[in-house]
Amino acid sequence: MRDENAKKSKLSWSKTLVWKWFNAKTKGQDFHADLDACCKERPRRGMFELDPGHATDLHQYRIFVGTWNVGGKSPPPYLNLDDWLHTSLPADLYVLGFQEIVPLNAGNVLGTEDNAPARKWLSLIATTLNRNPFSSSSSSSAALRRRSFHSQKSDRFVDPSLERRFSVCDRMMMMAPSAMDDDDHDDYDDDGGDDGDGVVDDDDGGGGLGGVAEGRRFCLVASKQMVGVFLTVWVRRELREEVKDLRVSCVSRGLMGYLGNKGAISISLRLHRTSFCFVCAHLSSGEKEGDELRRNSDVLEILRKTRFPRLNGQIRATSPETILDHDRVIWLGDLNYRIALSYRAAKALVEMRNWKVLLENDQLRNEQRLGRVFLGWNEGRIYFPPTYKYSTNSDRYAGDVLHSKEKRRTPAWCDRILWYGRGLRQISYVRGESRFSDHRPVYGLFAAEVEKTSCEGQTARSSRNLSSCSASSRVEVEELLPYFHGFTHLTSL
Repeated sequence: MRDENAKKSKLSWSKTLVWKWFNAKTKGQDFHADLDACCKERPRRGMFELDPGHATDLHQYRIFVGTWNVGGKSPPPYLNLDDWLHTSLPADLYVLGFQEIVPLNAGNVLGTEDNAPARKWLSLIATTLNRNPFSSSSSSSAALRRRSFHSQKSDRFVDPSLERRFSVCDRMMMMAPSAMDDDDHDDYDDDGGDDGDGVVDDDDGGGGLGGVAEGRRFCLVASKQMVGVFLTVWVRRELREEVKDLRVSCVSRGLMGYLGNKGAISISLRLHRTSFCFVCAHLSSGEKEGDELRRNSDVLEILRKTRFPRLNGQIRATSPETILDHDRVIWLGDLNYRIALSYRAAKALVEMRNWKVLLENDQLRNEQRLGRVFLGWNEGRIYFPPTYKYSTNSDRYAGDVLHSKEKRRTPAWCDRILWYGRGLRQISYVRGESRFSDHRPVYGLFAAEVEKTSCEGQTARSSRNLSSCSASSRVEVEELLPYFHGFTHLTSL
């Protein structure tokens, strides 16, 4: 009996390896979600089919986008994400991308996918998003730290168009169908809305991860894991019925261009009448001269190979097939572009906070200027120190200490967020200060224009009090959970 079991196990492992090696797409387009409406097929009209007399309006929604390379470490249950997810204004959508949620060893790259860390991240995120950010003393101290942080005028850039402040309280922001206006908002003092505890069972096998009971504010739209890359999207409960056409595509760019230790996960969705694509990528590493060309190649291949499955009943023209076919695109992740300077020169410039000279030597900015990669894409202004590479549980860059066993790496802005297309305005671009890994998390807050017909607003108001989201299909995905703190509010270039 043991021999038979061992034989079956070997066959199963070999089959997994074959599927991974040939970059099979069978499960690459599967994902997990809490939304029944997102998972079941239902008849619908074409994307651009409008009834006569139905006007189209533009509404603005807030999107929180975060990326974090967690260094192959599984999160402990006591890890506090309040300072990360509650450090900015409440958002309507949360897009969280992670890299290296599992160690990138041969067992994880070639063998069966380890989903346990992804489930832990999902549980922590669900608990944090669905908890009143001002309901505990720890949250209150986070708010104080946030205000203290924002008071550092020398490290803060504010878009001149955002000088006026929001006059709405948190509760209004969290519950309003269109939770964004043209005013700025650095502080908010209300109690933050619903008091749902948002507790998620970490041992439910994934079927109830992020399951939204009555009183919870956010639903898990989709999550997807590819080895160490993990992307997860959450939406405000009131918007759950407006998120449709969910699809996922994975592109592996690891060993020989086939394995998933490097690559990207893309999630496509439609909010009202506007299509969004979120891409979480982990590109080729290395700081030798010429390594940036491999990263350029990764980006081009991801753009070329990413194809979303066609939706039943929709023609190709109304269903975006590639990344750039979407109305709004946000790309996040550990892009691994380095600073083309020596360790000592870069470190000295960091200590002087001379971001201008450092950015003049940033590989990503230079490759963009030369037209080799991300042509036509935007990135916010950077006013925070490089996010890589730090010593374990320290604020020191690796290699700072003489005779250290750690590999010395030139400090670099490896972790980035870019966007493509009109209708997106970045409100802030900030890094966090968690010492959990050798990378610092990064997040950006966006105001996104969304097209909406007048009849949709009436339908939403009439159905707002219907039943809340129910836990449904499982999701294989990876999410991002950066910590908090940033050096600056800023504007897009």
